[in-house]
Formats: sequence, C-alpha cells, structure tokens
Amino acid sequence: MQKPNISEEQQRAFFAAFYEGYTLAARQKAEHRLICRLAGTVVCLSFAGDALIPHLAPALRHLRTEEDLRPDLVIHIWDSESTGVKAPAPPCEWTHFTNRGDLWGFESKRIKTAFHYSEYSVNLIDLHDRIGVYWVKTPRHFPYWVYSSPFRSLFHWWLREKGAQLVHAAAVGTDEGAVLITGKGGAGKSSTALRCLDAGFLYLGDDYVVVRKDPVPTVHSLYCTAKLSPSDMERFPSFKDFEKTAFQENPDKETLFLYPRLKHLVRADMPLVAVLTPEITGETHPSLEPASFWHLHRSMSFTTMSQLPGADHWTHEYLGALLEKLPCFTLRLGNSRTQVPLVVKECLQDKASMPPATETPGEASEKPLISIIIPVYNGEKFIRQAIDSVVAQNYPATEIIVVDDGSIDNTRKIIESMKVDIRYFYQPNQGPAAARNRGIQNATADLIAFLDVDDYWPDNNLKMLMNEMQQTPDIDVVRGYAQRVREHGSGRLEYLGSPKESFPDYIGAGLYRRPVFQTVGFFDPFLIFGEDVDWYNRAAENNVPIKRLEFVTLYVRRDHGGNMTEGKSKVELNVLKTFKKKLDRARATGNIRQEQ
Repeated sequence: MQKPNISEEQQRAFFAAFYEGYTLAARQKAEHRLICRLAGTVVCLSFAGDALIPHLAPALRHLRTEEDLRPDLVIHIWDSESTGVKAPAPPCEWTHFTNRGDLWGFESKRIKTAFHYSEYSVNLIDLHDRIGVYWVKTPRHFPYWVYSSPFRSLFHWWLREKGAQLVHAAAVGTDEGAVLITGKGGAGKSSTALRCLDAGFLYLGDDYVVVRKDPVPTVHSLYCTAKLSPSDMERFPSFKDFEKTAFQENPDKETLFLYPRLKHLVRADMPLVAVLTPEITGETHPSLEPASFWHLHRSMSFTTMSQLPGADHWTHEYLGALLEKLPCFTLRLGNSRTQVPLVVKECLQDKASMPPATETPGEASEKPLISIIIPVYNGEKFIRQAIDSVVAQNYPATEIIVVDDGSIDNTRKIIESMKVDIRYFYQPNQGPAAARNRGIQNATADLIAFLDVDDYWPDNNLKMLMNEMQQTPDIDVVRGYAQRVREHGSGRLEYLGSPKESFPDYIGAGLYRRPVFQTVGFFDPFLIFGEDVDWYNRAAENNVPIKRLEFVTLYVRRDHGGNMTEGKSKVELNVLKTFKKKLDRARATGNIRQEQ
C-alpha cells in the first residue's frame, strides 16, 4: 500500500465542502451560538439546530459566558440526521483511516482533519481562518467519552497553536496550588480526583485538562465532568444523585456533570505544583514517594498521544519540558482510600520541601520518541519476552505498538496482563506485512523500529541506533546485522554462523525515519514472505540513504519451531517473486536493457 498524496488543495476543498454542509444545515435549522472562555481564548460553538446541544454542551457549561465577546475561534457543528444534509465523501480510501483518527496522507499545516469511527464524526479546523467544523451522522450512538470530553480533537489543534497542550489527566488543588494526576486507565486517576473533590478540594477536571509550561506551569479546566463505572458508584455515594447523561442505557462508564452544583469548587485555572501518578498497592495506608521523571513522562505522553490526532514529537517534548519544571511523585494508594486526600493535601502544603525527581531528565529533545511495532500471530510463547526486550533497552521515550494479526491463542491475555503501556490493535489474519503497515499508520513518532515476536535486541541497541541517527541526519535508515541464535534449556546461548553471512534484510535490525515509508511505500501485503527483501529493493531503487553498521543489532531465534520461514524453500519464501518484482520495476522505468 502506498501512502496517498492528498494535496493541500484537496485538503482545503474537503474542509470547504464540510463548511458548505454546515451552511446548508443552518438554512434548515436555526443557529444557536454558545460563547466559552477556554484556556485564555474565546471559542464560539455554533450549532445548526438544537439536536446536538444536549449531547455536546453540558460538559462545557462552566466555561460559558453571556458576554458579547469576539471569538478567537468559531466551531460550526451539525449532524445529518436532524438537518437532512449529507456529508461529503472523503478524498481517500477507508484503508487510510487510522484508529486514533488521523487520515493517512493529510499533512497540511493549515487544515487539520480527523475521523473518529467510534462516534462517526468528522473534525476539521482551518488554523489560518480560525474556523472549525464538527459533523456527526447521528448522536444516537455516541460512546460515553463524547459526553464527558466533546470536541477534544478540535481543542487539541487549536490550543497547540496557542502554545498550550491538552493532557489526559485529572487536576485538583487547594489554595496552595494544583496537582496533575496522570496514569493509564484503571490506575486510579479518576477515583483519586473524585475522592479529593469529595473532601472539598478545588476541581479542574478528570479526563482532559489543558496545561501551559510558560511562564510558569499552569493547568486550565476544560471539562467539568467526572467518569465512574457503574460498579464504582457504590464507593462514592455522595455522587449518586448528580446529573448524568440521559441518552445512554447501561454505559461502560457514567458521565457525571458537576456544574453548576459544585460551582463553588470549580476553578478555571490554577498554578501547578506537582505531578502524581497513582499506583494500586496492598499497603494499609496511602503514601507518596519520589518518581522517576521518565516514568511520569512515558505515562503522561502515552495516554495523551494515543488519543489525540496529530499528537507527535511536539507533544512529547512539550510534556517533557513541563515535567522538568515540576516534582514528580508516585501516589501509592494503599487500602485506606479515604486517607488519599490527606496525603495529597500534605503534598501541596509541603511544596517548598519537595524533593527533585529520582532521575535528572536533561533536555527532553535529546530523547526523541521511537515507535516500536511488534507484529504477532499466535505468539503466546514469545510475546512477553519481546516486550520485555523493549523495556530492557532502558530507552525512556518509546511507544510500543502491538498489532495482533488474528491470534487465536492467549496472546491478547498475556499483553493485557503486562504492566507496560502498550497500544494494542487487532485485525483478521493478513500476514506480517499488513500488520507492520497498520503499525506505521498508527505510529506517533518520527522514528520507527520493528521487532518480530520471536526476536530480541542486544543491550542498549536503541540508544546506539538513535545516536547514529542523530549524528547522520541525512540518513533515513540505520541498520546493523542479525545474529542467529539457538537457546538451550540450560539458558546457554549458541551463536549460529556469522552475522555477515546471515540474511541481510531483517527489518528488525534497523531504525527508520517515518518519511522513508512515503518515499519507498509500505511493505507489500501480498507477500507473506519476502516482504523485507522487496522493501529494501525498492529503497535501493529510490536511492534511499542507508547506513550499515558493523554491529549486531538483532538476535534471531532459530530451531524453536515457531519461525515462519523455518524449513521453507526459496519458492515458498518468494525469492523468485521478489526478484521478478524488482525486474518488472526496472523495465517499467527503463533502468534495464533487454538483450536482443
């Protein structure tokens, strides 16, 4: 699959078509305008009709103002069901849509575009003209997070332009300042924020908030909602009778609307004092302990970047720069959860004596983010070791993407049991090339590495490859050699042959700049074997600058009975097919002379 070349003109035309759709919808229904103050800017929400207002406006009530202010941004909102106006067709195929919402090939600096399949919405913004458009087919099938955090893609693009960043975190505080509470789902972020709110803390948000790092770290409220699973409602009886969305039956999580009932505790913004990440422990009492800067950075970046379209190295580095200014803590929740607010309050009161992070971060920009893609099919035997191999690299800025290519064993259960941030994607079995391609589409980093589930890396491999990339910025691929190994039951490792005599084109032996996949194209999904040879053939034909290192950069297990290529003939491995593809391309471009 080749990356689509969606021109700037096409992207502007796509935006214009949806803006025209809003204009037609507004002719059918009266416009309703709501003005909100959002992190130092004024945003106007302009609805075509009132069908979407009860679904999308309640979470933003606390930001609304009756003042007649000139907006910095106008978001035009419409749906097809109530207005009868159909949405324009996209200038791309469905295969170019990603799970996060990005559209592969839409890279305009001015026009930002996302499609969220879960709510079936299109989000667009023209940053130059300061106009946004939000379209949804119908609100009848909204998931719970649309009610708790509407328009977050549009707000993300807009506030990034204004030097701020949305972050997946909660924020509560006292007169001393606010703490940011971050962590992956299920870690206790929401319950910690609600316990503090129930204890009389000031409140800025539960799901997403806005942060600014300059001139001083500050957190801004975005949504005045909280989320709880129905089973957790019993643990928070004081919130049982709060307003909830009336449009969902048996939701995965209840969305609680806290405004105007808790108006006296809601704050628009507060200075940030510290960052906490909750950890569920078996101790009796909750406690705080200094946390690693990189642990917090990984946690905050992962949960934020995996959900916001267009979040990239800028977001990663912004959050790193913010964390460098703040003490970082692990909040060990313990069994006496009612004491958690007391521990958080003590943290805020003792801000002057807060210890620094347990690691010195340095400049966040010195650790570029790497997306690591692991394709797996029925890999229960090795998936844990493969992920442990990535973690053991001790490279702090990683995004692990596992693409499950239709496994029917315990692969998924093992992944879900690991205490590692992993972006997991499942697809019907299509082969390793298609799995890698899906990983590339959904990667957020500018640098990409691949690791097959039955392979692993030498110690410090990523740091070494990254250093080479930084020292040679004109190189698109840095790769070494693969060493085939056999593991014995005693733990002894046997090397099989010389690395320079092994197969030369192992994908997992290199580090790749993301744009190279636009130059060369994706891996050929029709090649179950030989897709690596084919890709490197095309890279050579496109004169891609590749640096070969005189190091082993990949260990390849052999004789374990699970290798896809083990025991295959040259015909089965598509050696002749990849050669013919190379020959056909050469003939098509006139780079080969046929003998008479």
